[in-house]
Amino acid sequence: MADRYAGFAEFVDARGPALMRTASLLTRDVGHAEDALQEALTKAALKWRSINRDGNPEPYVRQVLYTVAIDRWR
Repeated sequence: MADRYAGFAEFVDARGPALMRTASLLTRDVGHAEDALQEALTKAALKWRSINRDGNPEPYVRQVLYTVAIDRWR
């Protein structure tokens, strides 16, 4: 089961601050940004093996983050 998430924690540690800045810019609210990022990372974790096949999961995570932030406006 651990292999399913291999590299996920390292990705979050490395890219988390940049993703949080993006979330803050999209939502303009720290609380909503944290919620949006958590939701995006949860969705990414569930699909981690497939989105990390090419070694570049960040575009997927950013797209999910954008979608989650936009959904809050609707």
